[in-house]
Amino acid sequence: MSKILIKMSNRHLSRALTLQSLFMWDFNEEDASYLDFYIDYNLQKFGLKNCDREFIDYLTKSVVGNRVSLDEMINRYTKEWPVDRLTLVDRNILRMAIFEMFNSAEVPTKVALNEGVELAKEYGGSSSQKFVSGVLGTLYEEHFKNKASSDPLDNTQ
Repeated sequence: MSKILIKMSNRHLSRALTLQSLFMWDFNEEDASYLDFYIDYNLQKFGLKNCDREFIDYLTKSVVGNRVSLDEMINRYTKEWPVDRLTLVDRNILRMAIFEMFNSAEVPTKVALNEGVELAKEYGGSSSQKFVSGVLGTLYEEHFKNKASSDPLDNTQ
């Protein structure tokens, strides 16, 4: 295992595995019934024992269950780049971060934002970090800075 993986926090590592599983699901255009297979595959492939499986299941299945609402929100902040034109990595990072920003009481909004930017830096292309940071930063400014936000997502699981 690389030194980078060893240094990652349990939650960060779990988010990275969630991203990999969402990438596989999105790439293969599968229905949600394949998610457990992708999660199990990635846990075995990368030999990750310090991941939070419950968190991975929750985040992966919540993102897929709320995909339509998440994609609508992404489209509001990426007018020049509709969600179907975004790279698989960028769009799934945005889905994960936005879901956590609006729906996770245990994860502070800024932590969800920063985790999204870190994942983009680690796994995205050369402009991913700046792009993801811009989208999430704008969303944060509009919905969270100086005011409480209502939940715009239908939290189906």
